[in-house]
Amino acid sequence: MSNLLLNAIRHTPPDGVVEVSGQAIGPEVEFAVRDACGGISPSDLERVFDVAWQGDSARTPQPHTGRGAGIGLAIVKGVVEAHHGRVRVANSGPGCAFVVTLPG
Repeated sequence: MSNLLLNAIRHTPPDGVVEVSGQAIGPEVEFAVRDACGGISPSDLERVFDVAWQGDSARTPQPHTGRGAGIGLAIVKGVVEAHHGRVRVANSGPGCAFVVTLPG
């Protein structure tokens, strides 16, 4: 959760909104992190959980001192799947929605 939240904050402009929500859906628990990053190109949506993938300049540019190693989202996927869950991403509104579903 912290990795998704930190990524959302990092890629959302100062006047943007990051939203975190959670809900029980039957026997599962779902939580989502929605940001205002400007979206991810459709060709990259399938790659965001790959090791070493990093967003391109289409995402909202902002000054920061360095780039990550591109392993955070791969770790998120690995941890979620180790707990028999699923993680997905889609462009939504002014940014992206990362949704994690875990067994209850």
